[in-house]
Amino acid sequence: MEAAPQLPRKPVARTEQVEGLVDMVYRGLVRVPSFQRGLRWEAKHVQELFDSIYRGYPIGSLLFYQRPAKAARIRVGPLQLAAPETDKAWWVVDGQQRLTALTAGLKRPVPLPRKPDKDDPYVLYFDIEEQVFQTPPRSGEPPTTWVPVPKLLDAADLTEWAFGWEHARDERLRRRLFEAGARLREYPIPLYIIETEDLEPAKQIFYRTNKAGKPLDWPTVYKALFGNEEAHPSTLEDLSADLAEVGMGRLSEDRLLTALFGLRGLDPTRTLDDHYRRDPRAMRDAVREGLPVLRRVLSFLRQDAAIPHLRLLPKPILLDVLARFFALHANPSARTRMLLSRWFWRTVLGAGAFDDRTLRRRGIKSIEADDEEASVQRLLSLVDRGRHRLFELPDAFDGRSDGNRIVLCTLASLEPRHLETGQPLDVAALLEDQDKRAFAKIVRRGGVAGTRSPANRILHPKGTQVMKLLQQKDASLLLDRASIAATHAISPDSPDFLIQGEPADFLKARAETLTAAVRRFAARMTAWEHSDRPSMDYLLRPAEAVAS
Repeated sequence: MEAAPQLPRKPVARTEQVEGLVDMVYRGLVRVPSFQRGLRWEAKHVQELFDSIYRGYPIGSLLFYQRPAKAARIRVGPLQLAAPETDKAWWVVDGQQRLTALTAGLKRPVPLPRKPDKDDPYVLYFDIEEQVFQTPPRSGEPPTTWVPVPKLLDAADLTEWAFGWEHARDERLRRRLFEAGARLREYPIPLYIIETEDLEPAKQIFYRTNKAGKPLDWPTVYKALFGNEEAHPSTLEDLSADLAEVGMGRLSEDRLLTALFGLRGLDPTRTLDDHYRRDPRAMRDAVREGLPVLRRVLSFLRQDAAIPHLRLLPKPILLDVLARFFALHANPSARTRMLLSRWFWRTVLGAGAFDDRTLRRRGIKSIEADDEEASVQRLLSLVDRGRHRLFELPDAFDGRSDGNRIVLCTLASLEPRHLETGQPLDVAALLEDQDKRAFAKIVRRGGVAGTRSPANRILHPKGTQVMKLLQQKDASLLLDRASIAATHAISPDSPDFLIQGEPADFLKARAETLTAAVRRFAARMTAWEHSDRPSMDYLLRPAEAVAS
């Protein structure tokens, strides 16, 4: 394990009162670096923080590293602030949630919102009578003994406000009011300041701090350890957003993380913690490197593997292996892409000779940087022809299962048309817009045999009366019902069952037609009957090498 970087000097330990610390945040002298996690506190957490301060309970120390910061517009909860350029900004390593709660709670303008807002948990009142902090009431009318928390931050402002307060003449309440303000303003918070411009020690400290107690999720820790403020994309969130522009949907941050492991040739079944302890540099700049690689992977899935959208992607763990392949072979030949698609679909359809964990590890190790065709041949050797079986429809539809996604890929490959207009459907756009609602039911009536089967689903815009359209008998319509239905794996005669009021028989016939369609699709994509030999150039290469 590589030795962690040392600090050039010990951290400075000091305390700051809430009033001074909040003022620094508000003036833009405290910044949140790119590696910090997003805001996750709810109103109850903000209440607990203010209550702890009011009662004098410890709230933990804060940790900053000091280095320059450029002028910028920054966001602190709901507050938009103009931050100046400074040589000595305090960048938060630990304490972002607490600083945001204090600043957004104490520095927001009044009057405060009068009703709860789940997206703004920083609105608080102090109940002078009960001496507790309260969120806005559902009625929208806070009692007159509830004081807006921002009024407690500044002593002079509080004094002026108290003159017009309805309870100003009540000595008991007035004393509690000024005491609450003093307790909040003067509460001392312990903090440490790391004085260095080197980001690596700060990242190490963040890593160690957040592995103690309840650890952060690993996409967050990745953002902390390997995010780069000067580059884009620098985080898994950035990468997910950039890849979404391809039009195939979003990959989760967890899925992206294992794909980046694969891209780097690392074991995707291990955790980031394992890889980081072995080599702190293992994933440095992986997000930036991953963007063009994963774009190539998505292009391959769409153009070669007949996957129009990630919502239909079966066996998404294979992304880890594909990321490694396209990281080492950016522009594979047409022959290689065809063989790679065969490997993908043979594995998806159950011909993989290993369990998923072993398959990913062996797949990644099979790929060599200097031999594209040998790499794809080794991947093909990981599938077992003896495990090839004819596809059977799943018993029930679930758009998340591999079997049903294979069915949906088949339906997408048929180039489905709108049942009413006859216009071709853009499946990727449909899924992007409607997600699982695009998996439309045909027979919606309960108690009919087969309604839970994938045979009762088609890819079609929501809100369409699918069964009524299939029952249409009006000969004056110019659209050819049979040819349009065929683009949804519906045989020409089976809609007659719907017309005759026999939906169960329709679903039975649809199941047979759909099963046949999936088997044809599977046979085309796996190409078991075709030769998997490398190109002639590759086969002749050894002879040429010997002759030379």
